Amino acid sequence: MIVIIEEFKTNLIEDGKSANTVQSYVGDITAFLKYLGTMGVEFDGTLKRFYITSYKNYLVDNSYEPSTINKKVNSIQAFNNFLIAKGYMKENVIDLKKDRVKNS
Repeated sequence: MIVIIEEFKTNLIEDGKSANTVQSYVGDITAFLKYLGTMGVEFDGTLKRFYITSYKNYLVDNSYEPSTINKKVNSIQAFNNFLIAKGYMKENVIDLKKDRVKNS
């Protein structure tokens, strides 16, 4: 798991992302993978649609701000794209229309 996060971080830096963006994305993905761990999921380099909806519901239930949830969803989408580019998985499991939270 740590190796994939390090690869993701390197990939973001190589893409020219700012230090703050890299730190934010890596932090969001680390928290997401820890959440999956608490759910008994051993992350193997592939994401499932259920993981995304479950995590989003967890964030909503714990009163995270919509902007924070949407930032985390964006981070997971970037991670999903990275996993596809590296050949860990074939499909995009994020649907921003469904996964982003409307600001009330």
